[in-house]
Amino acid sequence: MLSAVLTRRQTVTKFCTVALILTLFLSGCGFQLRGYDTVGQVHFQTVLLQNEAGVRPEVKLAIRKQLELSGVQIVASESEAEVLIRLRPTGYRVSRTAYSGLGDATAELLSMSQPFTAVWVLTGNDVVSGSVETYRDRQIETDALLAAEQELIGMQQSMAENLARQMMDRINRAVQKQFTLPKTKTATP
Repeated sequence: MLSAVLTRRQTVTKFCTVALILTLFLSGCGFQLRGYDTVGQVHFQTVLLQNEAGVRPEVKLAIRKQLELSGVQIVASESEAEVLIRLRPTGYRVSRTAYSGLGDATAELLSMSQPFTAVWVLTGNDVVSGSVETYRDRQIETDALLAAEQELIGMQQSMAENLARQMMDRINRAVQKQFTLPKTKTATP
């Protein structure tokens, strides 16, 4: 009887130790469940956003939030900005990938892309121009369509956040690369 109690206590102790180690490992590696993540130190302080018609509202919001979290001030005129970011219309496509026996879609592949151009205002030169993309696969429960719609809205917001992080990362790296002076070797006698 006493050995059974000790064995159970040892098992619980081992389980708690493993759970504690996993918790410390996941918190130490920067694991996050959800939310905005910044691209780190940004190499410019002010930006002007120009949105063409067709830019999705959740993408606009995610980019503004990403800029705020990075400490970049969004300004109203080109004369105040270091960087000008032009957003072209957002691409959004839904491909149905599975159907039920009744012909209802039960799975979809969502793709979202955001073309952009970043310009260094002082010189008028393009810093970077391109497009960022993200994809999500979604299963649709035909019995719970309202929940499926709420899930879709959450996925679209998550995709927009991902696009914003990718775009800011590309712009930041391009600005850093363009304006970092190369290291020169000094001659030693």
